[in-house]
Amino acid sequence: MKKKNKTYTVTQLNKMMMRDDLTLWELVDACSFIDICDCYEPMFYPPKEQEDEWCRMHGEYEPEPTVENTSFYVTEPDGTKYFYCGNTRTRVSEFFSPSGKTMDTLIENVVRFAAGKTVSA
Repeated sequence: MKKKNKTYTVTQLNKMMMRDDLTLWELVDACSFIDICDCYEPMFYPPKEQEDEWCRMHGEYEPEPTVENTSFYVTEPDGTKYFYCGNTRTRVSEFFSPSGKTMDTLIENVVRFAAGKTVSA
């Protein structure tokens, strides 16, 4: 009749490893209750952000397409500038002047213009 294996704590196993009077097979038998496969199976599902980070680290991650990661400008040899976004190419013909009005000022002017067109009750 086979005897049942005893379960040891980590400290007990460490002390057994340091002993000279135990054979290799006695140490293997002492560790036989440890399920090695348990080390590889996740006991929980990590957060989505963590899974994304792991995928990025292994090169398996393809980011969600956005304007920031799918668009760019190209200047042709003749000086014509194009804006590419996905499969669309747009010729750029106008820019905001660096010394011109800010976007806030332009929006404020549009709102004032639109407010002047309406008739209040």
